[in-house]
Amino acid sequence: NNSLDDDAGPLPNLFDWKYKRLFSYVPRKPEDAPMGDVGIPRVLNMYENYPLWFTIFNELGFRVILSQRSSRTVYEKGLETIPSESVCYPGKISHGHVVSLIQRGVKFIFYPCAPYEKKEDTGAGDHYNCPIVTSYPEVLKNNVDELRQDPSILYMNPFLPIDDKDRLAERMCEELMPKFPQLKKAQIVEAVEKAWAEQEKFKEDVQKAGEDALEEIITKGGTGVVLAGRPYHLDPEINHGIPEMINGLGLAVLSEDSVAHLGKIERPLRIIDQWVYHNRLYRAAQFVSEMPNLELVQLTSFGCGLDAVTADQVDEILRAKSRMYTLIKIDEGSNLGAVRIRIRSLIAAVKERRRNKTRGTVQSSAYHRVVFTEDMKKDY
Repeated sequence: NNSLDDDAGPLPNLFDWKYKRLFSYVPRKPEDAPMGDVGIPRVLNMYENYPLWFTIFNELGFRVILSQRSSRTVYEKGLETIPSESVCYPGKISHGHVVSLIQRGVKFIFYPCAPYEKKEDTGAGDHYNCPIVTSYPEVLKNNVDELRQDPSILYMNPFLPIDDKDRLAERMCEELMPKFPQLKKAQIVEAVEKAWAEQEKFKEDVQKAGEDALEEIITKGGTGVVLAGRPYHLDPEINHGIPEMINGLGLAVLSEDSVAHLGKIERPLRIIDQWVYHNRLYRAAQFVSEMPNLELVQLTSFGCGLDAVTADQVDEILRAKSRMYTLIKIDEGSNLGAVRIRIRSLIAAVKERRRNKTRGTVQSSAYHRVVFTEDMKKDY
């Protein structure tokens, strides 16, 4: 028996719920879209910001065309335009999404660069997006041949401040009005206002779903796994069905952003805390470390240099409370044999702890660095 909780019944899978919630927006019909079509690739930070961009363009009268669901076929469409073999799979597959929009005859593609994400934790040093999220639209512009060679395609990838509503409205006016003279400033400002509210509502819905799932786990006496990664690990082609596999083993599956708001980091951390997606991982880990009915499994993509650092930090946060840390690295390979063994091992270890009623030591995960001083020179 590989299940932890025999009588818990089917437990929530927030990866499945969140994917459906995120892409549930219904676009305008062609006859109801005076501004024509706008293509948005279903990639990277669109798994975070799609509600914002959909609402802006929908309000302005565009029909929003989202690229198709990720699949191996979509990946292969963009294969020959990928300049670096060492970039993460979420980066590589974005080439295929842009090519698939072009093949569908979309003549206006919008995929902005976003250096910053909205700050969620006042204790964090900064609120950057990772370098791939920040700048990959530039890589696509320079490597997908059709974008350069076909003058009938308008590909817009401006750098936009999605952490500042007023400035975002100004920048959207600067970018859109020269290309679409029929749009007025007041229209764009109002669209950004509505979109900002919708983006906030999406985040609140995810957090509410997390709280509801926790309540269900506690009520049923079940166990949950916080499958902590980046927003784009929500993509079934990128996570290869790991959430469903964990769910099938009798565990609830929660996303990092559904519980991160419930965790408070014990500072100082050993790393420089300046990336929004990473900060979520640390807050989620802190929350899990204090919840006996939750375990944490971290998903990272091969080729993600930044996650080499987050993995160690998440491990330290959990270890301080004598909790287990499980890391799963994923790329384009979809064989889940090793992952299944890893999850079963985690379940066995949790069962063993419960049977033995093991109580580990609990200490602060704050890291206090020894600073080398002038006095130390004498006898160091």
